[in-house]
Amino acid sequence: MLVQPLEISVSIGSYRRFAATPPCGLANPGSVIGPLDDPEAFYEPGRAEAGLLWFHSGWVEYSVAPRLPGGAAVLALELSAEICSDAPAFREDWPSDITLWIDGKEIGTWTCPGDFGGRRGRLTPAWWDVRDTQFGLLKRWRVDRTGSSLDGDPLSAVTIDDLAASADFQIRLGVKEDALHVGGLNLFGRSFGDHPQDLALRFEYA
Repeated sequence: MLVQPLEISVSIGSYRRFAATPPCGLANPGSVIGPLDDPEAFYEPGRAEAGLLWFHSGWVEYSVAPRLPGGAAVLALELSAEICSDAPAFREDWPSDITLWIDGKEIGTWTCPGDFGGRRGRLTPAWWDVRDTQFGLLKRWRVDRTGSSLDGDPLSAVTIDDLAASADFQIRLGVKEDALHVGGLNLFGRSFGDHPQDLALRFEYA
């Protein structure tokens, strides 16, 4: 069986649905998008240019449709994202339980240790206050026929065959309101943080 890869980049502002509780907001390379700490800002047309978004609890959900040859089967899905907690200003000892769902299935929860700053992110624009969040950690989730993992470590028993068989995948990142550590979420795009990427997805198919 010949396994083929397909890589897709998804801008962080291209979510299809969301739920966000304050403090929350979005920023592009030049300014904040809409009013701060108002979930209505997540409806702003300019969200498509977002390089950073954050909230205390809630989620953002993306719909991704890989264009695969007819009859092809997806064998694995990987998601890479730069992400961290969301504390007032920043605080490296600020845990947050960040969960990934795909097609309504809970893939697993990772406890991020903190919200990172103290130095400017390599890509974070100069206008963004250096006293605020500057960068995150680059994390990689994988779902295949053996289960789910995070950075190569086992995460859950959910397999690619457990996901809904459809033309598109619903990918949701968030923090549950009843999580043990409700410490918020910062999600970085290619114009903020340390890594020049948006959400990076890799499909393996045959």
